[in-house]
Amino acid sequence: MLMYSWMVWVEYAPERYDVAVKLLTGGKIDNIKDTIASRISPGDRVLDIGCGTGSLGIKCVQRGATVVGMDISDSMLKECRKNLDRSGCADRFEIVKDSITNLRRHFEPDSVDVIVSTMVVGELSKKYLLHIFEECRTILKPGGKMLIADEVWPEGGLSRFFFRLIMTLMWVPQFAILRRAFFPIKDLKGVIEEAGFEIRARRTWPLSTFQLIEGVKRHD
Repeated sequence: MLMYSWMVWVEYAPERYDVAVKLLTGGKIDNIKDTIASRISPGDRVLDIGCGTGSLGIKCVQRGATVVGMDISDSMLKECRKNLDRSGCADRFEIVKDSITNLRRHFEPDSVDVIVSTMVVGELSKKYLLHIFEECRTILKPGGKMLIADEVWPEGGLSRFFFRLIMTLMWVPQFAILRRAFFPIKDLKGVIEEAGFEIRARRTWPLSTFQLIEGVKRHD
């Protein structure tokens, strides 16, 4: 929740977005993105949903992939284009401006090897999450994988108690500033499984509510 509140604020100055998120996560976001990129193979066609400034997609290009980055924010995509020019990755990174709820408008079934995302899907309800993950499954090739990293509810009882306490204290100032509230994802693993994926790996980070889940498209 706290991460998303900060992210919405820094979106008004996207040139500071990556630095702000790095500071907010104590540097963990770089390790998370490096971990995701390490699962990419040369020649993969990768879709980065909610690509933002393009930092994750650029890491995938540097691993030998071709990337399609999808985002709805003009300001973030403007910064993404600047980063692509600076990194020399523009020829292997295509930008699509649209909502991530419209994946099948832009991608044929069985056309993508890997789908990646960080700090995006936590803004959505379970209904929209399930819709998006089902569309992800459709456009992935057989055996294709999805790597999703986001804030989730802590699993331990004591951790949940303190996290809920922090959320309660922060709800009023958060809503006063942003006019909306954000909540970590409950049962991200379960939603991904319900959408038709087999969970191959899960990773958490110390002193963090981040979780990285790798799901592989199940056969019908």
